[in-house]
Amino acid sequence: MIKKILLGSFILLFTLTAFAQNKETKGYLKFGTGIYWDISRWGVVDNFADPSTGLRPKATVSGQPLWLEGAVKLNNGMFVSANIMYVSLNRKYLDLIYQNQKYQYVIKNYGLNLGYEFKIGKHQKFMPQLGLLYYRNKASLAKNDIVINSGVIQSITPYIDNIVDEEIGQVLNLDYYYQFKNNFFLGVRANVVYVLGFEGVTFTPVLGVKF
Repeated sequence: MIKKILLGSFILLFTLTAFAQNKETKGYLKFGTGIYWDISRWGVVDNFADPSTGLRPKATVSGQPLWLEGAVKLNNGMFVSANIMYVSLNRKYLDLIYQNQKYQYVIKNYGLNLGYEFKIGKHQKFMPQLGLLYYRNKASLAKNDIVINSGVIQSITPYIDNIVDEEIGQVLNLDYYYQFKNNFFLGVRANVVYVLGFEGVTFTPVLGVKF
């Protein structure tokens, strides 16, 4: 799935480049994939343990994100952009029944950002962005419905519990890139997501084109 999206993004970037040369910049399209660190458990690891096992959650979990962003340039030079990021991660169960097995959870971030591009050298640019974020976390956990009668287990019914967490937060993006003469640019992005606390950190290469 990720490979198909990356291929489609490359084709779209090359198509936009054909119409972008020698024109005043009106906007851009860029994307990236690299590494995402879920750091949401940093603040609770020392204060939480599963009562049946005494196990604590792993503080940091990493995964491969994929994000896509488009923007338009305002008359004052600011860029207004919208983006989406998708990442799938795995954490270990802490309970006694599924101990050491893993469950999957998916994070989707939808951002609306405001940024400005600074020229820091010949063809070298730096763009900080600050934005609002819609954060969605969906976890699929295996659980058991246990029926007990007079202290005796009568039945155990396994099921999948889908847990969805939706919040509004903030994001800080820091992009550094080299812009080529054909309006392509290549660089790196680091960002930090803050919702109810620090949720995640992303570090990815960036490929984009201005049009």
